[in-house]
Amino acid sequence: MEFERDIAVIEGVVHGGDPAFDRVSEPLRELALSRLRDAAREGGRDRFLLEAMGVIALGRNAHSRVIPNAAILVTPRRIVIRDGHPAWVEHGRATRILAVNGLASSRVMSAWEPLLAGNAVRRRVLSGLMLGWPAALEKAGAGAAPDIHYRLATGARRVFSRRDLVPALPLYPTGETGALLPGQDDHGLPDGAFLERRAGLWWWRIADLSSLEADRVAHGLAAMSEQAGANAVIDLRGNPGGSFLRALPLLDWLRSTWRGTRCAVLVDDYTFSAAIVTAALITSHLGPRARLFGSAMGDDLAFFAEGGMTPLPDSGAHLRHSSAWHDWQDGRVADSTPAEIAAHMIAAGPLCIIPCARAVQEATACAYARGV
Repeated sequence: MEFERDIAVIEGVVHGGDPAFDRVSEPLRELALSRLRDAAREGGRDRFLLEAMGVIALGRNAHSRVIPNAAILVTPRRIVIRDGHPAWVEHGRATRILAVNGLASSRVMSAWEPLLAGNAVRRRVLSGLMLGWPAALEKAGAGAAPDIHYRLATGARRVFSRRDLVPALPLYPTGETGALLPGQDDHGLPDGAFLERRAGLWWWRIADLSSLEADRVAHGLAAMSEQAGANAVIDLRGNPGGSFLRALPLLDWLRSTWRGTRCAVLVDDYTFSAAIVTAALITSHLGPRARLFGSAMGDDLAFFAEGGMTPLPDSGAHLRHSSAWHDWQDGRVADSTPAEIAAHMIAAGPLCIIPCARAVQEATACAYARGV
């Protein structure tokens, strides 16, 4: 049987290796694994990976999922989600996709719900890659024709033969941020800076908490201390997470030293994991002085956090699994919650995000921060 080593890894995660599956009944787990073994016997990497995605999605946890990016071929154009809709990226611009192979894109995306875990926002943003993956389109009922047809909102059409497919990973990094160019930052500041003065405001751009450097944060706080009364905007859009502990010096400074009256926090559907915790801590610590702007984020405040990522050696895909429960909604600490996380746990409650379309998010946040 093909994919035996992959199946062993998946079985280990489903049976005790990931606490998210404690909520899944044993019969349901066994049924899903049986279907996975059937897919392996029948052969075909794409079918196996789609079935594997469905198995891990049973955990209904956004941090637990099969990541097929390194193992599949897709159409040679990047597809991202903008304002809740799929968009075709070409020549540095994103154009909304209305239909694929004659089916409305919304209908195609809804068919993948059993394969993609997490809240509705997270499932939607992970659909960009799926819209370029022929096997996923077939799974959604979009046909198995030799050519793949995309109809755009401009009236234009794009057609690709299956012979045109390319490796997915260069177009779709495993940590998807929704940027026009993979691995780039649509919201970046000039010359890679993460702090600047903008019309009297302090503007922080935190694109990824996993790479937030302590010395750069310290340097930024020293600069802000010279004008501690200036209002601020903190931009967490497209931030896939990492460790919110890296942002604690900034959070502590805002709570203890900052004398401003308005802090706008920008978030979007690609804001995920520790970035959501960071947004929750800012608004909780600053109270009425802080507001969230943008769109609903890619996870809830109570979640099983990432425990690691394991390669699936036969297929070439990866499996991300969870290890601990974090409840920032009600502030409950579980046995699995790491002590360093529990020390900062608060009951943030539901977050109120003031919705605004992507095109006006920065202007809206600035207007609030300036008191307009």
